[in-house]
Amino acid sequence: MLTLWFIVFSASPVAADNNSSSDLEPQTNGKAVVLMDAHSGRVLYERNCHEQLPPASLTKIMTGFLVAENGHLDQRVTVSEHAAETPESTVYLEPGEVLTRMELLYAAMLPSANDACVALAESVAGSEAAFLTMMNQKAGELGLKNTHFVNPHGLHDDNHYSSAYDMALLAKHALNNPVFAEVVSTKRKIIPWDSRPEEDRVLLNQNRLLYRYDDAVGVKTGYTKQAGNCVVGAAKRGDMFLVAVSMNSPTVYEDLEHLFEFGFSHYHMICMGKSYEISREVSVNNGDTRTVTAIPKDDVQIAVTDEEVPYLVYRLEVKPEVFAPVMAGDRLGTCILYLKGEQVGSIDLIAQNKISLKHSAAIPFSSSSKIISSKWFFIPASLVVLILLFRKSTKLQNGLKRLILLLLRKRIPSQYRRHHY
Repeated sequence: MLTLWFIVFSASPVAADNNSSSDLEPQTNGKAVVLMDAHSGRVLYERNCHEQLPPASLTKIMTGFLVAENGHLDQRVTVSEHAAETPESTVYLEPGEVLTRMELLYAAMLPSANDACVALAESVAGSEAAFLTMMNQKAGELGLKNTHFVNPHGLHDDNHYSSAYDMALLAKHALNNPVFAEVVSTKRKIIPWDSRPEEDRVLLNQNRLLYRYDDAVGVKTGYTKQAGNCVVGAAKRGDMFLVAVSMNSPTVYEDLEHLFEFGFSHYHMICMGKSYEISREVSVNNGDTRTVTAIPKDDVQIAVTDEEVPYLVYRLEVKPEVFAPVMAGDRLGTCILYLKGEQVGSIDLIAQNKISLKHSAAIPFSSSSKIISSKWFFIPASLVVLILLFRKSTKLQNGLKRLILLLLRKRIPSQYRRHHY
């Protein structure tokens, strides 16, 4: 990877009333909690945030994210018997019932319907098992190091676990998807009910943070006996965007409110550079152009205190070379943010434009046609076909073999002939 360091000095004014982060910590009762800057991924506060714990229905953040990313949300889904029989929280789906992926997505994320999650998994991946492979593969891509999924809904299993940090990081990425962000911020949605045409299914969002905290914009609740009460929340105030998680807490909503207030009152955003101002050129192998421009996916922003501003630097780390084709938005590297020498956040570097495979990289059709139509290809090939057609006739085979030898002696230049056949 090629790297380039940048030291950032800020001459812009900062809020004078910001307090030091060494002030009193937020009051929380969760077994594991974390507060994260959703722009940079910087952890602003945490306790036991990497401990593996059962996530309950926080699992559905990954399910909903994959469904939103996959698209085709108007596609109609026929509910299977397996999906309809999924226990616990449901919207009473019936075998053979037909709903769109979008309607099922609202059912999964608002009232936390397990049956809707299984129907979505089968629709997107073909089977629940195949969807689980997608979930765990995505977890690896996002760097969720303490997460493993065995179902798409979160019913308890000893091999199904995550951490407060992983859930915050997952929510950070998921909220970048506008469909996912719209769904998890919705308080009420109505979807059809085929077997009761006189009624509709009224879906109410179980995330009470949306009703009690003015700046809240999501995300998801969870509960099982083993996991306790869990919530991933997100809130926006001004240019700040925070994600907070509390797992296994008797005061889960109070925990999140205290975390958000701690973040909004102690930190402010600083922009270290606009995305269009920061770029690197990456070499492209076999592309129709030699390089592709890599830029940050978003502006390079981070939540900091006044005292931390002079100690910020960032480093661009890009691939030395990529192979065509390259699609706009492909990840080409990372913009890594450092505070006092420690990595505190990162932003993906993505391809700004599309690079196609250059034409000379493949054999042109016209050239291959000439090869196939040439006499050196046609004559032996035709004779081989005749041999195959009349393979049962020994006399005909011997005659054809002698004919091939005669033709080859006449057609092949003398310097390439074999003298013994």
